[in-house]
Amino acid sequence: MRIGGIASGFDTEQIVNQLMEVERIPLDRIYQQKVRAEWQRDEYRAFNTKIARFQELVFNMQLQSTYLARRVTSSDDSVVSARISGDAQYGVYEIEVTKLATAASKVSKAGAGKAFNDYFAENSGTIQIWSNADNEYIDIEIKQGDTIDTFITAINQNKDLGITAFYDEATDSFVLQTKNTGENAVIDIKFNESMGVTINNEEESTAVKLADLLFADPERVTGENAEFKINGLETNRESNSFTIAGLAVDLKAAGGAKVKLEVAQDTDAIFDSIKNLVDKYNELINEIHSKINEPFHRDFPPLTEAQKKEMSDKEIELWEEKAKSGLLRSDRILTDIVYNMRRALGSVVGDLDGLNSLHQIGISTGSWFENGKLHINETKLRDAIANKPEEVMALFTNRSETEESLGIAIRLYQVLDAGLNRLAETAGKTTSLYDTSTLSEKIRRYEDQMAAMEERLIRIENRYWAQFTAMERALSEMYAQSDWLYQQMMMMGG
Repeated sequence: MRIGGIASGFDTEQIVNQLMEVERIPLDRIYQQKVRAEWQRDEYRAFNTKIARFQELVFNMQLQSTYLARRVTSSDDSVVSARISGDAQYGVYEIEVTKLATAASKVSKAGAGKAFNDYFAENSGTIQIWSNADNEYIDIEIKQGDTIDTFITAINQNKDLGITAFYDEATDSFVLQTKNTGENAVIDIKFNESMGVTINNEEESTAVKLADLLFADPERVTGENAEFKINGLETNRESNSFTIAGLAVDLKAAGGAKVKLEVAQDTDAIFDSIKNLVDKYNELINEIHSKINEPFHRDFPPLTEAQKKEMSDKEIELWEEKAKSGLLRSDRILTDIVYNMRRALGSVVGDLDGLNSLHQIGISTGSWFENGKLHINETKLRDAIANKPEEVMALFTNRSETEESLGIAIRLYQVLDAGLNRLAETAGKTTSLYDTSTLSEKIRRYEDQMAAMEERLIRIENRYWAQFTAMERALSEMYAQSDWLYQQMMMMGG
């Protein structure tokens, strides 16, 4: 039971709170150290993400396929166009299109819609349509009262048929067409023999099948394959879009002159890949240098919750901006990563007969105050790619048992890998189920210390309250005794 100043008149709660504020100072210091360690861990992890993203780019730069980029040009895109889809070899391909692939198409008679509606106004039945997907007939159930619109909708909604249908009110006819092209694209419709109507005239009554009312030719129809010559070889395809010799080809028109498809080195793509590597490298080292040179403000420790309650949101924001500054100032891990990247990019690649350094292809380091920023001489780089493509590829991708002879991209990837491992050991990863990194272990120790100190503070606060409660009781008893003595003296005096 806590007695607050009844006998003494003291504001016991305020006195205890003030005493506890003093007692909490060591705990607040541990809390601030914990928060600063968490901020530092977050900044390390942010760099872990940025460096890992850059490493993905570097991974592609150590693959020879990056430097074997090809492009294909057509002498007439309106007839034949193409793009690289596989291992297309350098050279010229001549294509002469004889015939384009077509879909199977079936057009009804004019007035077919009325004939369909009239028949099913009084009848129901099943119409079988060939499925291009399943190679079997699929039943389309037509109920009494269904119309041509119902029939068209049923076809379009059935994905297994592979057929598109539409109805033209102006001619009262409909069209069926396969979604695929080629000789395996089929439209075949079967009507029951019983489906028919009787037409009466002056001479005689004639039984007419529903199929004959709807179609002039009820037979099965198929599409046609595309036919063409490629470098004199006659061949065909079911579709006008196909892959051949590592090229994705689109046939667009038939009967024209021969079209030349030329496969050549894509110097622009190779140049863009190398330039992108340089640009992303410059961005990364600029971010790292901004952090390792950031000022550290010792007079701005992390705020405690009690301190935040006494400040506005804007004041908290400005304070924490300074408190978070300089957490990675002169950081050894980031400094080593920058140094090792610069060394990997600036060193000569041994055992290469031709180009063996970035400087030789027009990539050089800027002035000392630019902290290792790379600059590109675009003319020189394009010239190297166009005239010495294999040497440029070897400069980045050369593999060797000795570090001195490793290609630049391979060296850089290894440097980044080592840096990421150090960052993970120090700050862990957000994806880890249990983080055993140095900073996380440090934070857990702070949390254990804080928990122990919180328990100690509870005991101290209880002790203060017990002492003040005992004082209040003693004063209360003393006042009561004093009042009794005073009453006795008054009685004796009376």
